[in-house]
Amino acid sequence: MTAQTATRRPWTVTLAVVLVMLGTLVAATTATGPQGAATLVLLLLAVCFWFAVRAGRGRRGARTAVSGLTAAVLVVAAPFALDDPLYGGTTLLLAALLAVPGVVLLHLPAAEAYVRARSGESGEESDEEFAG
Repeated sequence: MTAQTATRRPWTVTLAVVLVMLGTLVAATTATGPQGAATLVLLLLAVCFWFAVRAGRGRRGARTAVSGLTAAVLVVAAPFALDDPLYGGTTLLLAALLAVPGVVLLHLPAAEAYVRARSGESGEESDEEFAG
């Protein structure tokens, strides 16, 4: 296997990035409250997008960060979404149905192998590490 095919991004990683971005964007649209809350949600959204792109490029820390930021966006948007009795809950549910599978896809074995290949890890732990 050549180095280029070893680091080829799986389609599930690309799909995960798209789903996370769409889900957090939908969640952010529900946060139409006071100016301070809207600014916080927009800041979280921008940082989440940045980490999602980096996670798509195989950065291990970015995967963890985008997982936490996606949860934060959904939690911060929840009170605003639940204030709207007609569309708010449905919109938040749609956001969760998009973002959560995206986060899960980022942690599947194919994505893990991609991250290992991008970071140069072999994926096998040596006995020397445990000899301590």
